[in-house]
Amino acid sequence: MVDGIDNTSKETTSDIATNESLVESKDEKFIASNETGETELGSVEAKVIKEVAGKIPGPGKVIGYGFKSLGTSFKSILKKPLSLLPALILVIVWLVINILQSSGIDNMAIKTISFLTFADAGTHGGFIGAVGGIIGKGFFAGVVVVLFDLFKHKNKGEKRSFKETIIGSFGVGKDTLWVYLLGIGVAMFFFLFISGGATRISFMGGIATAYLAAKAALNCGFLQMFIASFVSKGKEKASPGVAGCVRGLSTGLMASALIGLINVNLVLIILGSILVVGGTVMTILQATGAVKLGKEQAKWEYDLY
Repeated sequence: MVDGIDNTSKETTSDIATNESLVESKDEKFIASNETGETELGSVEAKVIKEVAGKIPGPGKVIGYGFKSLGTSFKSILKKPLSLLPALILVIVWLVINILQSSGIDNMAIKTISFLTFADAGTHGGFIGAVGGIIGKGFFAGVVVVLFDLFKHKNKGEKRSFKETIIGSFGVGKDTLWVYLLGIGVAMFFFLFISGGATRISFMGGIATAYLAAKAALNCGFLQMFIASFVSKGKEKASPGVAGCVRGLSTGLMASALIGLINVNLVLIILGSILVVGGTVMTILQATGAVKLGKEQAKWEYDLY
């Protein structure tokens, strides 16, 4: 009996140790993903959600998980404050450029640095332009931090071919065409918002936000999870249109940055309006069965989990 009790206690102790190691490994993986500046709700948090609820949660819970991951990222930053050095340098560059321009010094070198660093964001378009510029600069600074970290550390994550990366970031399937076009239209208005209407000098801001959207599409990030919480709440799998919409955003932001170089905002407004209205109407018609483009899911569509 004593031996039996001892063996049982040993097995229980072993099970507890195993469970603790699993929890620790999950925490380490979660922290590691956040140290690279990436909030991977799809690859880390969504798995936890899946294990607990088995279904895609609503927007409130997704936002809650987002804040939780931000808190984890903040703790990681406190442990490695030098990771914020690129963002700090960028802010100093913005400040110096604004001071020089206010003093009447705006030669070609200043204009070039301003263009490359998205420094003029928030200085056009009045109050709305200022708000959009602040948001845009926040995204731009985030991209700088992420890219700095990628150059500093070799990516040990999942390896993809160039074709898989492009399709995963910008590709579209027949059954997601209309929501994809809708995403492109929304992206055009978002670009106008962060640029304050000064689209030519906001080229780098458009490229930076396109990069973030593409990253979210490729890695099932927070943006994709957030959209899924509205259209696929309570389901075990997200609608293919969720990934299609995010890919539309990345494509639209890239296109907007290029179109913005001609500095004719009316082009973006007209194209964006046509795509948003047309995409919305056709998406509704497709959902009701009035329009059918394709029944099979595209090869590159994948679950959030």
